[in-house]
Amino acid sequence: MSTNLDLKQTEKASYRLAAYADGTADLSLGLVFILLGLYPLSRAAFGPDWNMLFFLAVLGLIVLIQSLVKKRLGAARIGIVKFGARVKNRVRISLLITVALSALMIATWALAARGWFPSTPKWLGSYGFEILVSLIVLVIMWGMAYSLDLKRYYLYGVLLAVCFPLQAFLPIDEGAPFLAAGAIITVSGTVLLTRFLKAFPAVGESEGSND
Repeated sequence: MSTNLDLKQTEKASYRLAAYADGTADLSLGLVFILLGLYPLSRAAFGPDWNMLFFLAVLGLIVLIQSLVKKRLGAARIGIVKFGARVKNRVRISLLITVALSALMIATWALAARGWFPSTPKWLGSYGFEILVSLIVLVIMWGMAYSLDLKRYYLYGVLLAVCFPLQAFLPIDEGAPFLAAGAIITVSGTVLLTRFLKAFPAVGESEGSND
């Protein structure tokens, strides 16, 4: 029994190292929310329809750059990690849930911006939309934090979830809470990336330092 538990913990730790230790996921998350913070400015510049295309194009670019950088960093510094079927299935399920919830959040936000969002239940009060999206964000981030033992993602979840009610409750510029949360997460990702590069030098660099 203890051997199975140790194996599960080792697989989880290996996946956490391969997927999140380099900080690129944090950087991408921070940049996405900075992009959301700039959404009102780009909407005013491009209009609602073109702005959505612009948003999706930049979002795709962020994801593409992250995947390329992660692939290069992983192969050069920690090698290629291969996981068993159990871990792969868990990753697929987690990814599907995250994508589905993220798509729901973005679709809800887009519909609300166009005035197409249906009325929320009365028990949610005047800020039903903000509460609903905040809960979706918390489910995504805290689910990742719990399943992968990523404690910083509990904080990320709070930072991102409070953006929606803050923007509705306080007399602040539209997008400012997302810019602040995105900046904090981006700084965190930069620190993690710096530590990763120091802790795992490239193969050529490590060999050169031993000579």
